[in-house]
Amino acid sequence: MKWLSNRYAYPMVIFVIIVSIALQIAWLNQFFKAQRVQVKHDLEELVGQAAEMSTYLSLVPGHEHSVNFRNFFLSPEWLQFKQAYNNMRFNHVSSRFNSDIIGDSTFVSISLRIFNGKPPKAHRGHIVHYNTGTIMAQEQDSDRVDFHRMDSLVQMRLAQIGTGDKATYAIYSYDDKKLFDGTSLKNIKNAAFTSQQYSYNLRFLGMYQLIVPSVNSLVLYRMRFYLVSSSLMLILTVAVFVFILRLMRNQRQYAQARIAFTSNMTHELKTPVATVSLALETIMENELENDPRTLREYLEISRGELKRLNLMIDKVLNLEHFDNNQMKLRTELFDVQQGLNEVISSMRLQLENSGAQLQFLPMALPCFVSGDPVHLTNVFYNLIENALKYGGDNVKLAISCNCAPNEVTISFKDNGPGIDSSYHQRVFERFFRIPSATADIHNVKGTGLGLNYVKQIVEKHGGYIKLESEKGRGSNFIIYLPAVS
Repeated sequence: MKWLSNRYAYPMVIFVIIVSIALQIAWLNQFFKAQRVQVKHDLEELVGQAAEMSTYLSLVPGHEHSVNFRNFFLSPEWLQFKQAYNNMRFNHVSSRFNSDIIGDSTFVSISLRIFNGKPPKAHRGHIVHYNTGTIMAQEQDSDRVDFHRMDSLVQMRLAQIGTGDKATYAIYSYDDKKLFDGTSLKNIKNAAFTSQQYSYNLRFLGMYQLIVPSVNSLVLYRMRFYLVSSSLMLILTVAVFVFILRLMRNQRQYAQARIAFTSNMTHELKTPVATVSLALETIMENELENDPRTLREYLEISRGELKRLNLMIDKVLNLEHFDNNQMKLRTELFDVQQGLNEVISSMRLQLENSGAQLQFLPMALPCFVSGDPVHLTNVFYNLIENALKYGGDNVKLAISCNCAPNEVTISFKDNGPGIDSSYHQRVFERFFRIPSATADIHNVKGTGLGLNYVKQIVEKHGGYIKLESEKGRGSNFIIYLPAVS
């Protein structure tokens, strides 16, 4: 299972993400095409409704209160009939249209003549008789007014459906279907949508056609909610897979760290045991009870090693308490400087054996905090031990304490190899150890628990710890604790 997860997890996740994206793109593409068809249908219906209303408005003066007049000229049946009449403009068919308003009635007369053979040369395809007493110039002026009304109705309806495309129009002669106003034939040919030709009054002088260069923006506008939801779904899918991959990677790293921890912890536990055992054997074999000074020296070494062993055991035992948030502090008024002095004194022999130089200049006045003496002294011990362990040869460690009215600052500054900025936050993670030049091999053995323990104890005391370090320029661990005045 481990082989399967490590080898195929990332390719499988990438494959699923690619398939999800491809399916979404395919679905959106099909939906886009369907919406294009629907948009064109809606635009056609829009022009037809505008033509219906324009025709009605051109006839309504004097009939505003006639229900019959309104119902007829706004009915879909009349619109279909008029559009069918408009479309019957082809050879071998002659038509005659006549309309007049007499008294309280409107007369509309339409006749069709179908030639059985070839039409005569003098044949005219369409003949219109206008109202009695009007001349052609008057009809053309009225036709221009009706055309502008028709175009205004179309533009108003386009704005209502939310299209941002720049729509235009074309006007054709009713008799010979020639373009005589509006956009060019080239624009009509390249347009994404061209409507049917609609008459906008009963004069039948011109036919109106809507030209839309592109419908993509309107289609995308209608699809906006689908695009947003699809994008969110893809983002959430990718985010979930990324989270799972990171979780798998962290679990793998954690498992590797636990294995390394077990190995390092075994070494760490064996070292003080071996040292104490060697000291006791030396005392017994050389009968050092007769040499009190040397005996005390070996006993001091044994006590220091046992204290270090006890501290390591406490770290491991406290892991579960930290995880379950069950760590309880026994706080009291604690002098930070006194605690530092005690830790430095207990580590004197260790400092001398390592050849390290430690400088601690306490302030004249005590620095009190409300803290647990055991855990805070363990924190100090950890930071000093880390400086000695990782500082290399000729370690120089400067410890300083600054007491402000509201805060106590404790600094542990060494001249070691320093820590790269990319690891400043990670050094406080449990089991994390800065990788050496040879991956997974550390020249100095350790558990990876010390700084994590330090951080958690400091935070439980209401403070925080900060690392200031550069590669090759030493490290400075600074602890900030609330002061007690």
